[in-house]
Amino acid sequence: MTELKIRMQRMLWALHGKEEIGERIYLLFFAIAVGSRAFGWYDGMLQIKAVFVICAFLFLCKLLVTEHTAKEYAVIGTLMLVAGLVYYHTGHKGLIECFMMMLGMKKVETKKVIGCGTLVAGPLILFRIFTGAFGLAAEKYYPQTRDGAGTMFRHAFGYAHPNTLHMNAIMLTMMSIYLVTVWLKGKENAKRLLFMASLAGIMFNLYIFQYSGSRTGVLACVLYVVVNYYLFSVKKMRLLEKVVSYATFPVTAFISIVLPHVLPEKLFDFFNGKIFNTRFALAKYFWSNNSLSLFGTRLINPDESYRTYGIDMSQLYLFLQLGIVAFVVMFVLTTFLMNRCIANDRRAEIAIMMAMLFIGIWEPLLYNLSAKNFTYVFMGSAIYEFLSRADAAKEDDCVAGGVTDKPYVVALIKRIAIGALAGAAMAVIYVALTNEPTALYGARERDESNKSLGMTPEYYTSEEINDFKKNGDIVIDYAGEDKPMYKYDESLAVGEYRKKIMSVGVWTGILAFSACCGVGAVRKKKDNIG
Repeated sequence: MTELKIRMQRMLWALHGKEEIGERIYLLFFAIAVGSRAFGWYDGMLQIKAVFVICAFLFLCKLLVTEHTAKEYAVIGTLMLVAGLVYYHTGHKGLIECFMMMLGMKKVETKKVIGCGTLVAGPLILFRIFTGAFGLAAEKYYPQTRDGAGTMFRHAFGYAHPNTLHMNAIMLTMMSIYLVTVWLKGKENAKRLLFMASLAGIMFNLYIFQYSGSRTGVLACVLYVVVNYYLFSVKKMRLLEKVVSYATFPVTAFISIVLPHVLPEKLFDFFNGKIFNTRFALAKYFWSNNSLSLFGTRLINPDESYRTYGIDMSQLYLFLQLGIVAFVVMFVLTTFLMNRCIANDRRAEIAIMMAMLFIGIWEPLLYNLSAKNFTYVFMGSAIYEFLSRADAAKEDDCVAGGVTDKPYVVALIKRIAIGALAGAAMAVIYVALTNEPTALYGARERDESNKSLGMTPEYYTSEEINDFKKNGDIVIDYAGEDKPMYKYDESLAVGEYRKKIMSVGVWTGILAFSACCGVGAVRKKKDNIG
């Protein structure tokens, strides 16, 4: 045993200071953390527990093979101590994973990390969307009645909840557009191409919205692309932009923590029901049953009807559940990141940070185990640059390669047009070959809060189900004639049918566009060889 220990010590000593190996270890850490959630695993599953252990091991390996100064070790120790104390008092490991993502960033290039996340998470998220849209995989769906829209189905496509589906989509959108923004900096036709990429991001999220029903996802996407495009377009950040950047954390914290308590009753009812979807009421409920603590608390939730609920708003979750110390630490880190980004003119990172904080008003993903808040990558890079006192490399200005002249733009527009025409043609063909449904039969009639819609259960034989399908009606989750099914009216069935038409067009268009890009790349390679 002693000999084995000595060998391991020698191996680690030989690897110590190997920056390339350390970077690869961190990329593996990030790929596993992000990829596991993109695949559909979530907190509470055995797989996520295993992922957490693997990521912790990789983080330790990264620390061992990377040289750190005494100051850096002090920062690492202090922050991990805070995260550990929070875990001890709350049982929540989210802050530990967030800090590992941040503190493993020494000698790791930011663009490589985001590129790795996009390459790993992108195919997994798109696979989930494709298989869900065409009914190729089991998924969760919820009937929900909304003002002005009637009863609709919200789909999760293999994720824990429809909102989770859209949060994965917005994460992929922000990662992709970040890489495009960084790549375009200083290039010809940059604003035009970024506008096209931003428009594509919005259209992608509108498509996902038809299934997820997540208004937060669409609003966050629009906010992100607008802020990102604006910051990219202006020559320099003025005082107003800097003030807004610094104010984002305090404003979102005020909305989540204070606003539910100071609004008049009528305004409270409006905001709670129309904008925040009962999140304000839940905030008051948890405030009334819990008190502040330094390092967090295990929430007291005495009402049986709220048993499945938690705190959705990130800043309230941070302040009330994770504790005052964690809140102060995150405020300092976020403000520090904004300061470094402004000082080093990293506007693409500011746009992502602002969008993440906006999403956090509705969703708890900023500080939990979701691994979707990749701004910790930027924080870690900024911390190590500051501690090393090195001149911050302006990564946004250092991306070489790629021609974006007028012929490139024209070729790209032609490929988009071909994809759009192919998608429209296939959608028309699909409509011509299928019948519009008159009803939808599903095995679920309870909404996401498990509230019954009051529908009468009906029982059908397999022959009857086959007849429904032949007539063009939609059948979901039929499990046998002894299992109850619920009949939804024509309006909901037609809505689902139109989603399928849209999916046929969208995925055909993506396939045609991708094929055109592939052919173009092959031709360019041949021309270069010739």
